[in-house]
Amino acid sequence: MNPVQEIKTTWQSIPPDLQSFLKRALLIFIIWKLVYHLFLFNGRVIDKPLTDFSAKSTVWVMQLFYPTSQFILKEKALHDPELLKDLVYFDFIYKDGHTIVGIADACNALELFVLYLGFLLAFPGTLKRKLFFAATGLTLIYISNIVRLAALSAMNMQQINAVDMAHHYIFKLIVYAIIFALWMAYAGKKRDEKAI
Repeated sequence: MNPVQEIKTTWQSIPPDLQSFLKRALLIFIIWKLVYHLFLFNGRVIDKPLTDFSAKSTVWVMQLFYPTSQFILKEKALHDPELLKDLVYFDFIYKDGHTIVGIADACNALELFVLYLGFLLAFPGTLKRKLFFAATGLTLIYISNIVRLAALSAMNMQQINAVDMAHHYIFKLIVYAIIFALWMAYAGKKRDEKAI
């Protein structure tokens, strides 16, 4: 059997409901990537306000835990050859004049929001249920991202060596676990659809 026939046979063995979900999810993914990269990315239309708001929220949290310290924000554009981009924009948070963390657009949770909402749009459900889970999920994802950024800031202030591991693995695992739990709650038995 040739590879094309194998793919076709495998696709036909997938239940119709799952096929429909996968088609919608792929379509949503393609549309998002096209809109984002063609219209939103270069002008930072969504990224700039979301990164700024995330940085301001992180400063607010840090000020709660360190009331005697002064935290300020400064935006800078830096060349980053590792990311293969001309400029990477950061909102740097300074404590008493020392840099404690730089928040790039990639850290503003936009891709997490889109991933979460894409699942909700692709999965069947009532509009009321989708809106409830969208509002609840986006709020929880945003809060978890701010806690993550504040924790990384605190770790940098304390000069804890595990910052890279926490940034790249531990906190990502926690945030993805939250998203997965939200998806499971949404996709689970619709016990009280009337209540939601």
